[in-house]
Amino acid sequence: MDCGEINTVLSESKQVIRACFQKFQLDEAFLSFNGGKDCTVLLDLLIDVLEDIHKSSEIRKKLKIVYIRTKGPFSEIESFVHKIEAHYGVKLMVMEGEMKTTLQRILEKDNKLKACFMGTRRSDPYSEDLKFMQKTDPNWPQIERVSPLLNWSYHQIWGYILQRRVPYCSLYDRGYTSIGSIHNTAPNPALAYKDIYGNISYHPAWKLLDPTLERAGRGSKIALIRNSDQNGHADQNGHAGQNGHAGQNCRTDQNVHAEKSSIENHLCSEKNTDFV
Repeated sequence: MDCGEINTVLSESKQVIRACFQKFQLDEAFLSFNGGKDCTVLLDLLIDVLEDIHKSSEIRKKLKIVYIRTKGPFSEIESFVHKIEAHYGVKLMVMEGEMKTTLQRILEKDNKLKACFMGTRRSDPYSEDLKFMQKTDPNWPQIERVSPLLNWSYHQIWGYILQRRVPYCSLYDRGYTSIGSIHNTAPNPALAYKDIYGNISYHPAWKLLDPTLERAGRGSKIALIRNSDQNGHADQNGHAGQNGHAGQNCRTDQNVHAEKSSIENHLCSEKNTDFV
């Protein structure tokens, strides 16, 4: 992992966050949280910047965070939301429903809100041309959309998480690389491998070699099951098909925790104050 490369996007993101809080008051902005890796990194950054601006660790308690629960959420995501509250000492408001209508209800519930932080990256669908700060489309509830992580890559996100020991949902340890709902998400077949007993297992998300395959586990559940059966990867329960074989990262039995520790130790050789 190139730490200098991470520092570039890290500095850029912090500048965007500071620019937002120069334009809006703290109670005029909120973080849209879904339990995924990107918005968790953004939460960590927001707290870091806010505490630097206000010189107080108590300021995090005033940060407005809305967990928008998808239809058919993973129980692991629900548990992770509680873990986030305990880890950061924050409180998340829970809203349910489709994003557009939920956003409208959020704005109706809190008429102070003028800006929404989102963990969007350019590799996300329809996000290539987004600006760091821009209004929502005319047919959407009107609010300033703030996307500090636009230029981060998949591996930079995981480099930051591992280096700073940012908490993340346990699904990522089981081969999920992009998490939606139980209806459209499965382990990424590119992370499948055979253990010493011939069973199909999955490497953790941060072991994905090709970042363009980040969303390979997303789609309709039926399509995911069919594709898994045809290619011998895991079925909807994460078990192997009859002719299971390993994906791009095929290796024999491995100790994930040992590998994770090794990755953390080699991410950077020099101490970086942004990662303490």
